[in-house]
Amino acid sequence: MLVATFQNVYEEYARSVYRFLLSLTGSEDLAEELLSETFYQAFRHIDRFEGRCSLYTWLCQIGKNAWLKACRKDKKYSTIPWENLSISDGKPSLEEQLADKELYRKACIVMQRLPEPYRDVFILHAVGEVKLKEIALIYGKSESWARVTYFRAKQQILREVMK
Repeated sequence: MLVATFQNVYEEYARSVYRFLLSLTGSEDLAEELLSETFYQAFRHIDRFEGRCSLYTWLCQIGKNAWLKACRKDKKYSTIPWENLSISDGKPSLEEQLADKELYRKACIVMQRLPEPYRDVFILHAVGEVKLKEIALIYGKSESWARVTYFRAKQQILREVMK
């Protein structure tokens, strides 16, 4: 019965968690690997889910931890592969497109250099679209702590990118 229920969890959350991991890693292969590891660890430790945050948030936290472990293990995954970035075929000139790509690249570099917990809070909220209230629950802090932490991370990224 537990396996059937967990299959439903996978079907409901796999796509969203994959998108989160893809935005975190910049690599489809690594995101797929981490997705498998995330659900494997979630299945093994489902008894540790306390319900203080949404299941999606808990899965993203497991995925983020798996990514950090992969980064420590293999330094080549600690940076986003910029050659995979694409620019939409909109109206902006080539110069504007290159400037946007350069700003995005700078922002990602700065984001990766943020100290903990600023990096995690920023990634979870801006990339993973996890609500600040749920992030606060993960850290055992207040929602205002999460808001201030996110704001400071965002300000740091903006300062560094606009230099």
